[in-house]
Amino acid sequence: MEKRKNSFKIIWFFFKPYKLQVLVLVILSLLVGALEATTVVAIYPILSAAFDTWSGQGNVILWLFGAMANLLPIEDAFIAYCVLFLLIALLAFVVKLISINFRVKFGASLAKKNQSEVFNKFIKADYQYFIDHKQGELIYNATLAPQQLLILITGVTELISQAILSITLILLLFSLSWRGAVAVLLIGLGYHYFTKYLGKRVSYYSGKGEMEALRDSNVILNEAISGIKQVKVFATAENWIDRFSSAMKKRWYHFIKRSIWQLVPTPVLMLILYLSIGIIALLIKITAPASFTELIPIFGTFAFALFRLLPIMGNVGFLTMGIMGALPDCEAIYSIRSDKITHIRDGEKELSSFKSDIRFDNVSFTYKGRTKTIEGISVTFQKGKTTAIVGRSGVGKTTLINLLLRLFDVDKGEIRIDGVNLKRYKLSSWLNNVGFVSQDTFILNDTVENNITFRSDGYSGEEVIKAAKCADAHSFITELPNGYDTFVGDKGMRLSGGQAQRIAVARAMIREPEILIFDEATNNLDNISEAAVQNAINEISKDHTVIVVAHRLSTIVNTDKILVLEDGRVVEEGTHKELMENRGAYWELYQSQAM
Repeated sequence: MEKRKNSFKIIWFFFKPYKLQVLVLVILSLLVGALEATTVVAIYPILSAAFDTWSGQGNVILWLFGAMANLLPIEDAFIAYCVLFLLIALLAFVVKLISINFRVKFGASLAKKNQSEVFNKFIKADYQYFIDHKQGELIYNATLAPQQLLILITGVTELISQAILSITLILLLFSLSWRGAVAVLLIGLGYHYFTKYLGKRVSYYSGKGEMEALRDSNVILNEAISGIKQVKVFATAENWIDRFSSAMKKRWYHFIKRSIWQLVPTPVLMLILYLSIGIIALLIKITAPASFTELIPIFGTFAFALFRLLPIMGNVGFLTMGIMGALPDCEAIYSIRSDKITHIRDGEKELSSFKSDIRFDNVSFTYKGRTKTIEGISVTFQKGKTTAIVGRSGVGKTTLINLLLRLFDVDKGEIRIDGVNLKRYKLSSWLNNVGFVSQDTFILNDTVENNITFRSDGYSGEEVIKAAKCADAHSFITELPNGYDTFVGDKGMRLSGGQAQRIAVARAMIREPEILIFDEATNNLDNISEAAVQNAINEISKDHTVIVVAHRLSTIVNTDKILVLEDGRVVEEGTHKELMENRGAYWELYQSQAM
């Protein structure tokens, strides 16, 4: 019972914002059901007129149909009934087309909106959310899962239409023969509980298993493509193939299981239908041979109603199982949209320009699920100066940058910009004043120009070239096959490491930031590429406030100040000369690299 309540809650969650559209769908479904039922009702008067055995005077449904036929300017009853039947069938067809057109468009709109809603939530989530979730899972939830809403809408609206048709047909069957109608109801109830069991025990869990397997395959595929170089170099292709094949095997196992059990009930029901009609016809002929001709209209109408009703029962079962199979994906979308995904809280103050300094005041921070990363750090970054942050791996260098970029918020203490807590500034106004270059260069599979602008509008060609020149990238860009319009390939595969990194520097420079942050920007480069990027950084540093996280200490000997981190704390700070004279932690680091 609780499961059913949850299912209705999830379905209503998606339908609630579109009450008018849902109302239109319901009305169209009611019309389709009513008109299709009327076409079945029309069989009795047509057969009665053909055999001249009309006996429907006491039957309200048949009397209503007869009254409608009398409105036509046709004297021959048989022709009038046939014309009315054709008109109703045509009208039912037109309404059905309108219903299908509206339903498909509404379903596509709903799926598209939920894809956008999920993507918006992902993009606005804090950085921790992406650390906690697999990339392939996120991609699946934003692309494939919302498509199941189409199945949900189709199933629900079809169920409404089939319910109206079923009720009308059952009333007609009762009006013709209550014993036969009771037999049909018993068959229907048995079939209902059979498909309900299959939907609960097979379709839902198979659908859930298929969803999980598809997510796993997405994760594997995404990781394999992202790390294809390492996959090849470490000769692990077979392992990745086995993992992907295993996920696909699981997916198709559940798909086959669900699909077979969705299709089996209908042929079983049709067998029951054929057997029932054949047996009833024989019984009528044997038990009442004298009145067999008079019973033909009733039998024919009853048989035609059965032909329409029992497949509806089969379709209802198929639709129910389809809805149950789609529910796991809908539950995932419901969970994403209804749960509160944590995000960095925006401030209200605009930062028009950076005036004096950046201060870390007794800042402490711990990553989720880890021991304390930095503790009690108090440092100052002066405007117009270049400050380097050094230390061994894992001491908190990048963490300081992540906090400064507000990918995370501090646990304790404050970061102040010109004396104002960083949290009070609008995030966009702060980041517009910051240019950032990391060691892991992110390059789009696009043109050089779009990589520099990062697909942002509003930059002229002159601004792109100016940024490229600042990054010492213009000369090599002009030598590319199509210059700034050259496509660089996935992850910039057509560029060298140094070229890709200089494009990243140009991307930071085109925004004309006042503060530049380089997080080990030359760490993964060879000596020649490193020298080119470092020259660009040195030139930029003359006119900007620069913060450099450095691995190679030889690149920061001329900086205005060096901060030395150990175990999440600042243990030394000063110029290269001062720190070398102290013969402390910095001196040890420098000596270890010199050796």
